[in-house]
Amino acid sequence: MSSIVINHLPAIDSKTYLELGVFDGKNFESINAKIKESVDVNGNATFTGTTDEYFKQIDKHKRFDIIFIDANHDHEFVVRDFNNSINHCNEWILIHDMVPPTKKYTKPSKCSDSYKVLYHLMQDPATEVYTMNENFGLSLIKMPGRHIDLRDIDKNLKYENFMEYIKTKKLYNTEEIINILGGRHV
Repeated sequence: MSSIVINHLPAIDSKTYLELGVFDGKNFESINAKIKESVDVNGNATFTGTTDEYFKQIDKHKRFDIIFIDANHDHEFVVRDFNNSINHCNEWILIHDMVPPTKKYTKPSKCSDSYKVLYHLMQDPATEVYTMNENFGLSLIKMPGRHIDLRDIDKNLKYENFMEYIKTKKLYNTEEIINILGGRHV
């Protein structure tokens, strides 16, 4: 569960947290943040509706220390959620399901093609991104981040090519990620 990683953020009990896509709510319930909000269309969140609807209705100055994106994993939606989150995030954006373990996980009901967004983020030298070798490639992006132009996403990137690329990158285990969150780079 992603909450294991998130709860290791220094002073998590004094942080603000937003979760986009809660599924059954177990991850959200496990987060030890001081203030928590969640968004989902399924009625299991503090805001019921789409992530686009949520961001349209919140104050443009509202900020969260951590935003966890785990809603629609189609690359277009991930880009929108990421861009909206940048406008409201102080420290870290986490995106789940960025490295589908097999091709069958690239179906829209699973990880979809969100790996295309990760590929783009990893290509940007100004973006500090840490991707796990477990937890479906949970990726942590240090703020401040830069908005992504959807036209810059390689829509033709094949899963197989992405997997060859990702083999050339450093992926982190849970302990390494916890050290990074604590300010101790590995």
